[in-house]
Amino acid sequence: MVPMTRFDSATEVVRVGENRYAVELDPGYLIGTAMNGGYLMAVLQRSALAESDHLHAVSSSYHFHRPASSGPAEIETRVLKRGRTVTTVQTTLFQEGRTILTGTLATATLDPHAEPRYAAPQPAIPPQHQCRRVDPRQSHLPDDGFLARVDVDFSPDSYAALARERTVTTPELCGYVDLSARDGGSAKDPLAFLPLAVDALPPIVSLLVDWSWAPTVELTWHLRAIPEPGPLAFRSTCALVSDGWFDENVDLWDARGRLVAQSRQLARVGR
Repeated sequence: MVPMTRFDSATEVVRVGENRYAVELDPGYLIGTAMNGGYLMAVLQRSALAESDHLHAVSSSYHFHRPASSGPAEIETRVLKRGRTVTTVQTTLFQEGRTILTGTLATATLDPHAEPRYAAPQPAIPPQHQCRRVDPRQSHLPDDGFLARVDVDFSPDSYAALARERTVTTPELCGYVDLSARDGGSAKDPLAFLPLAVDALPPIVSLLVDWSWAPTVELTWHLRAIPEPGPLAFRSTCALVSDGWFDENVDLWDARGRLVAQSRQLARVGR
């Protein structure tokens, strides 16, 4: 039996009534005073899948209304449409009676052995042993906060950009992401990690401006294949930074080189 990691226990939800769940939000996933959005999405995904006849969240859209703090929270779910191929579930996170986050998840059951008819090639990302760790958030966050929950290794070019060792003309980050070894390593269920993985990286806009908290307004991500356990290769890009807003687009590949997740979020440039 695979031992439970900190992430597995931190995202556990408990049914407390019809369409209602309780969760204890782990302070280790705080970024400053707010819970990481990917962690919150992973929690809501647990509740949505508990209400569905299907195994996988294939398309998930979330709107972030206000920051969450650590401690108890409540979740309410509603099945919008139940079907043989797709079941759609709406799920909402509350704290102290206030709406924190709402998600709409299309759930289905993917074939883990499916072979793609077409797949764009994975970009050239150096092997993980050639990558290095650096994070512009490090000096702003506690040692046992969110940065201790994930291991992120950046390609040499990405490292140099984050460390301000080279000038950035096109914002892009590449490397590998996984749950931290200190917390038990890769998730017992690698699918459960994907919502966190797409929102675990430094904001892409931090390549262009000094780091500050960049709150997500909306994030949509798609599951494209069942991932192999272990670190995921990533590429994060941005198309436009303008008028205080920016987009962040993250693709993830597993160890077999399969595209397993795609995300796009709209966020505010930190102030």
